[in-house]
Amino acid sequence: VETAAAGQSANGQKEPSPFNEGDRVFVSQHNLLYEAKIGKVTQDESGWKYFVHYIGWNKKYDEWLPASDLRSVEEDARMAKAKRETGSRRKRRKADEDDEEYENMVKIPLPAALKNRLVNEWDAITREKTLLPLPRKITVASILADFLEIQEGREPWVEIVDGLKTYFDKTLRPMLLYPEEIAQARKALEGGKSPSSVYGAEHLLRLFVKLPEILPYTSLDDESLEMLIGRLLTVLAFLKDSQYFTD
Repeated sequence: VETAAAGQSANGQKEPSPFNEGDRVFVSQHNLLYEAKIGKVTQDESGWKYFVHYIGWNKKYDEWLPASDLRSVEEDARMAKAKRETGSRRKRRKADEDDEEYENMVKIPLPAALKNRLVNEWDAITREKTLLPLPRKITVASILADFLEIQEGREPWVEIVDGLKTYFDKTLRPMLLYPEEIAQARKALEGGKSPSSVYGAEHLLRLFVKLPEILPYTSLDDESLEMLIGRLLTVLAFLKDSQYFTD
């Protein structure tokens, strides 16, 4: 039985490329979805290939991928909408085996450089009693605004950035401060100032450490959660490669 060659239909005609230059797609890696943009398109004996740039990541990570590794952003949006319409929402988890399994899938790996920064900062604050001066020169609100500008204000980044800012403002006092910082925070936030207008990259990084404790209790289904984590990693990459940490 004869089979069609890669990139050709059964009648021998050339199959059109499923994606084009400039298309935004999702790439699945390690059970996470990363948003990317197609820069080049080519075809060889094995089929269509696409040179992709991961949105928010350094260009050194650009690579060629086959069509099978890519997913259409529009297709995922339609799937998410369909799930919402059919009521496919995950309810608040109880403390049982299912909950433990769900929490285990919420992992946001930190780059080694950021882990080291957290450890050194903890040591300086808790052992040497050296607090970060407030307000920071570059605040969380400014950092997130810069990131959103790079993303050209596109959805879903507007919603994600707004969510991060809201989470930061709500969790700073109960979750993101070391005991040595509480008195300082009380004074720095006098007059109803929002934490995101006072604190900077150092405390924003702590939020990413705490998000795995928060996200399991949202209404996101598994697939939406995976997509969100992939996008949060994009924000982390931006934070790592930036100069927002003022030592």
